[in-house]
Amino acid sequence: MNPTPSRTYSDFATLHEEHNPFLQSFIKVTSGKFTLYLKGRLFNSTPERLLADFSTIGMSAFTRLDGDFLLLVAEANKLTFIRDRHGVGAQLFYTSNWVAHSLLAFTGIDDFVCEPDVDALLTFLSIGYIPAPQTSLKTVSKLKAGHALVVSGCTFTVIDLFDQQSYFEAAGKNEISEPDAIRKYEDLHKSAIAKRIEGKSKVGLLLSGGYDSGGNISALRDVYQGDVVSYSIGFKNNSWSELPLARILADRYNSRHYEYEIDGSEIMHLPHILQATGDPFQEGGLLVNYSVMKLVEQTGENPGIILGGDGNDQHFGTSGKELAMHWKIKRMGLQPLQKAMDGLGNISSLFEKDNILFRMQFHNRKILHIQESDTFGFTLAALKRISKTKPTIRRFDYLLQDPVSYKSFEEFYYSRNYNIDIRQVIDEVILYKSSRMSELFNTTMSFPYMSTDLYNFLCGLPVNYKFKGSVDDLAAGRGVSKSLHKSYLHPKLPTEITERKKQGGFAPLAIFLSDDKQRKLVCDYIKSSDMAKALFNPHDIEQLVQDYDRSMSTKPYWFWYHQVKSNQLINLLTLAVWWDMVINKKHHVTSIEELL
Repeated sequence: MNPTPSRTYSDFATLHEEHNPFLQSFIKVTSGKFTLYLKGRLFNSTPERLLADFSTIGMSAFTRLDGDFLLLVAEANKLTFIRDRHGVGAQLFYTSNWVAHSLLAFTGIDDFVCEPDVDALLTFLSIGYIPAPQTSLKTVSKLKAGHALVVSGCTFTVIDLFDQQSYFEAAGKNEISEPDAIRKYEDLHKSAIAKRIEGKSKVGLLLSGGYDSGGNISALRDVYQGDVVSYSIGFKNNSWSELPLARILADRYNSRHYEYEIDGSEIMHLPHILQATGDPFQEGGLLVNYSVMKLVEQTGENPGIILGGDGNDQHFGTSGKELAMHWKIKRMGLQPLQKAMDGLGNISSLFEKDNILFRMQFHNRKILHIQESDTFGFTLAALKRISKTKPTIRRFDYLLQDPVSYKSFEEFYYSRNYNIDIRQVIDEVILYKSSRMSELFNTTMSFPYMSTDLYNFLCGLPVNYKFKGSVDDLAAGRGVSKSLHKSYLHPKLPTEITERKKQGGFAPLAIFLSDDKQRKLVCDYIKSSDMAKALFNPHDIEQLVQDYDRSMSTKPYWFWYHQVKSNQLINLLTLAVWWDMVINKKHHVTSIEELL
């Protein structure tokens, strides 16, 4: 196992020179005045054809690509970097002088001062990530998925290759019949898999017990009869384990199957994870992705590519019930009551206990703020109470232009689907964690449901092909999510998969803090950390830890209370580790024990 991801970096002035460390593992193609460097994979083109297209039609050549990549097009006085649509390929961090694949690379630049961006760090404590282009360090930016960075002299220009306008121009315009749409969707899914496994003698898959990974292995066996190996993750002593369902899929479709059960000790490897993410990052499935990539390495099977089902939920649209309830409540003129309750929860401690008030507030905020990223960490009000600063969590840029009203529920749906499901959850969270963990363990992973052809096809479909049911049905919880996807796969998958009750694809975060000795170690490390001393009032951190200890000693009233409180503590732990690795430059460690 390589303990650290690539830390190669370069200054812009010498980037195009031969044997530049930043360009290690890039494929190089030259034609006329252009030189193309490719890191990653293209599934519907070649470097030579892409360079020819770029020479002819310019930037629009990149919008047609299906692949997982970072590209650089070099000219005499211009550098153009391009990331794939969903950011599966390598990352790009940059300042006015330097460019790097890893944020940790900046800790090794002699004349660079790593100064934390406190507002960005507090944003992480709230939503679990730092939205691009902002990073955890002042003066350092990161290139968003699906964007291009053009560097010409001292001028830096960022271009959105897949902007909101182009999405809305296509949204819902496909007037295909539902049976034809099902057949087309199936064909595109199988084609995406065939392109990704082309030339591979062994194919790997990540298996859960759901439609997405089940759809991948079912479609794979329709186009490939070779060697298949599969991997699944469960949780020890958890009644919601999907491992039995994954075994059913592995047996049905003849894959050599491996499993691992998380016991909670995995959280001690947060430093190893942060070597890949660079910025502090925490999401319920992060340690699942870390554990499964570690399992892949330990089995020694070395499949040529591993297929994941990530992102499919979001392409169809999520939170249909809350979206419909927001629509109805606003049209009924009841939003002032929602806002009043939201405000009351910010000032009353009654809403911070494991009771019906916390549960009501949790759902209220989800509905009220449906067009924003989920706050599973600290609210802005809570951060203002416990931090030494007056934090300003940035609103997403698109919210600044968000219309006061929408012409229809469908228009409202498309707005959230693009701005939250796709550009935030897929690009900044779901595929980010999966691809970074794959990169950390030097595995090749790809996501067939994210293919360009499938993306464009799903964008054009009417909402009722994605969420079946009226607005009233959705609001009442009677809607059918991923309707087209389920119609395609229901006849193909085992009934144990298609008839099971939805269990949710989240990790029970309390498992990482349930061991008394480990929890004490984690809490003591947080309280004594340089991060806590720099950003927070000691009394408030001590109180937070004590409150969590008390909550662990009682039977929970509601699962999501413990989930949120565990998430808050793990976010603080992640930030403390990040501070030691980046600000204190202890970037070679791979476990928390090494920081004690």
